[in-house]
Amino acid sequence: MDHNPVDIVQERLRQLREDYRLWLDDELNALTGKVEGLTGDTHHRVAWLEVRNRLHKIAGGAGTFGFCDIGEACRELEMQLDEALSTGRALDDIKHSLMALHERFEPALDATISVLSGQAEAIPVNTASSVPNATAKAYPRVYILEDDETLGHQLCQILASFHYAATLFVDGLALQQACRAQCPDALILDLHFADDGAAEGLAIGEAIQHETTAQLPIFATEESQRFDVQLRAVRAGVEGFLTRPLDPIRLAEMLEVHLRGHRAAPMRVLMVDDDAATLDYHRLVLETAGFSVTTLDQPELVLEVMENFAPDVLVLDVSMPQCSGPELAQIVRYHSRWLQVPIVYLSASGDARAQLTAMTKAGDDFMVKPIAPEALVAAVTARARRARTLATALSRDGLTGLLKHADIKEQLGAALAQARRRQQPLCVVMLDIDHFKRVNDTYGHLVGDEVIRALANLLSRRLRESDLIGRYGGEEFLLVLNDCEEPQAVRIVDELREAFARFSFLADQQSFACTYSAGVLQASAGNGVETLIGRADQRLYRAKSEGRNRVVAAD
Repeated sequence: MDHNPVDIVQERLRQLREDYRLWLDDELNALTGKVEGLTGDTHHRVAWLEVRNRLHKIAGGAGTFGFCDIGEACRELEMQLDEALSTGRALDDIKHSLMALHERFEPALDATISVLSGQAEAIPVNTASSVPNATAKAYPRVYILEDDETLGHQLCQILASFHYAATLFVDGLALQQACRAQCPDALILDLHFADDGAAEGLAIGEAIQHETTAQLPIFATEESQRFDVQLRAVRAGVEGFLTRPLDPIRLAEMLEVHLRGHRAAPMRVLMVDDDAATLDYHRLVLETAGFSVTTLDQPELVLEVMENFAPDVLVLDVSMPQCSGPELAQIVRYHSRWLQVPIVYLSASGDARAQLTAMTKAGDDFMVKPIAPEALVAAVTARARRARTLATALSRDGLTGLLKHADIKEQLGAALAQARRRQQPLCVVMLDIDHFKRVNDTYGHLVGDEVIRALANLLSRRLRESDLIGRYGGEEFLLVLNDCEEPQAVRIVDELREAFARFSFLADQQSFACTYSAGVLQASAGNGVETLIGRADQRLYRAKSEGRNRVVAAD
């Protein structure tokens, strides 16, 4: 029996609140007993500091679970206790308030969970992975309306190489009938296409869109770059717009973004807090929104966890017993690898001066508990997207979007270390486009760039997310296939070689094809990065010397 994801989240939330209510009841009772044995002066300073820390923990977490009045009362007592300890004044009034704290809020602690659920913020649920949709299909269906049959067939061939089921239509009425019979996942329309009734491509697309129940992604091709044409396309809901001469590779990229966005790895968040209940709640909020979350209540392990998890965002509680959030942030910033990771502070204190102090200590954002779920999701999403965009700009090749030479070598080193820890196989592939200088000399460097970009897109779309791809230099690529043995790697690279050889490139009204050669090597004990690359390169050289357009996996 299928369960509604919203119901599942709400049940998990209800259980978290119930667990926290039981803990809070015990904690307030224990706090009463702790204070009862203390004098009203500051002779028991260490014990009073422990009381202060326990108040801070409740102040930070109670509001999150619906006990806002308890949280505010503990925050007020925490501030009074801080002031008394700093000035040395008597603590009798504070002690009296603490002794009465459990009795004062006992009715709230006895409240039913249903009442608490009504008080709390709703968690925004991302149900995209639970609802069937076009992006989950292995071969999304694409219909193309194009009266240039040569261009249309070429486009179909390119899209088929990227695992799209593309169908060409040269008649608008036939396209509409096909959409009624089986709705595609996307439409590609020639805007100046005209059928027997002189209906232009966009009008046909609008008619089809009107007949479908779901929003159908439409991509347009057009000879003109006129503003009014593009404006009409925007108002018609066109997702992507390309002018002629058509760049099929760019069109394939657009389709990937809109139809296969799920292929992107979830954004990763590492949260560090000494309050396990609050960590569990925030983890539920972020995981429900689609993040991959790791939580940590031992700050001293943060660098080790970051090395294994590589977070996009680091979320730190400001006040923790072992060290403060700003202190931990400074330790992280000592290491150049993590300079680009945004740091978001969470605190139970709304003190503006404390916020400014924390922000000057390596922080990027500051949020005061309790935090509304949608506010937490929005803040972390914004920081994670910016971090990924920046990382991509710095580490990715501008033409292909692949890792640059230095970055793919660094990633290979990390992947090799991880493979050895997990005792998993790993293969390195050196790959080079055959006779590429001839392509540049015959057709020009712009056409050569298109060939490189086509191969880069093929590799990116057909390999797994866990694999690594880098532009090693010019027309040479370095692949790292994780958890993959040599025979399987050879089969994969050979299938890609055959797919690439079927690509048809067009230049000066001439069509041509390209091939590549590759050398494959499985890592063995004692191999370092340079050794692996060097030996794979030797196998690539053999593939070239034996006639090119082949994959070699033996010395």
